[in-house]
Amino acid sequence: MRIAVIGTGWVTGMHLDALKNIEGAEVVAIAGRNRTRLGQLCAPWSAKPYESYLEMLKVERPDGVLLTLPPHLHGEVEVACAEYSGAVLVEKPLAQSLEPAQQALAAFRKAGTLVSVGYQNRYRAGVRRVKEFFAASSDKPILVQGSWVGDMPGPAWWRNKAQSGGQFVEQCTHVVDLARYLVGDIESVQSFCTEQLSVDPAVTVESAQVVNARFRSGALGQFATGCFVESGFTAGSQIHLTLASRTAVARFSTWGFGATLSYGDQMEVLPSEPDIFETQARAWVGAWKTGDRSLVLSDYADGLESLKVTLAATCGL
Repeated sequence: MRIAVIGTGWVTGMHLDALKNIEGAEVVAIAGRNRTRLGQLCAPWSAKPYESYLEMLKVERPDGVLLTLPPHLHGEVEVACAEYSGAVLVEKPLAQSLEPAQQALAAFRKAGTLVSVGYQNRYRAGVRRVKEFFAASSDKPILVQGSWVGDMPGPAWWRNKAQSGGQFVEQCTHVVDLARYLVGDIESVQSFCTEQLSVDPAVTVESAQVVNARFRSGALGQFATGCFVESGFTAGSQIHLTLASRTAVARFSTWGFGATLSYGDQMEVLPSEPDIFETQARAWVGAWKTGDRSLVLSDYADGLESLKVTLAATCGL
């Protein structure tokens, strides 16, 4: 599988490290504006660097494209990927507004593109166990509680509400998506946001947000998110998702989403795995090789549903 990459941020390195371990996956080209970072990412693969993603797609005609751009840069790039490649692995969130994401979905459907959205936590063994447990039980989750609280990420685009969409769209989307995957679709939301409490006028994202949600199943949910922490606890310790039914509780915690599943007098410990980007990439590459699209656990249409929830709950965008 000849793979081209669009984007050179931190998460790009995570994906490229994962691809190194997958037989038959070859990164042939990378496009980005940061020349220093571009050179660093290209070197291990002897990949060809490009400043223009469109030129790269036209010249290379890759089998697959890894797309790791900030939310506000999506839309036209997906349309180009649909034209010049048959498979795309796109990082979440899909955009910072619905229009470019809907434009991309239309292009992918018309071209028949295989698309995997980067909600890597769906591939975790603990998530699979909890999903199977509740699917086999008549006792379904009634209450969902999740959070993603940490410090302010460094990139300038992340701190700009018009570019990132804010933390609920950009980071807490992982918790929302996992709740959707395990409990079902969300049909309505209610949101409360802080004013911006930062002293930096360049920061326009909210410091904190609380979102109430009603699932189509009848379950209720609450998500809390914030990017205000300067000291006192680590960001990873404030990431969690809890699903509670009448007889069982599943608790996921930290960035790795390790879990416990308690029911009756039993408690299963479901540890996190360190190579979840590799697991996700194997599913994408495997789906391309075999034509079995069921290996991909979040296609573009499904990822768009998670985006709809986070955008509906976003204040002032």
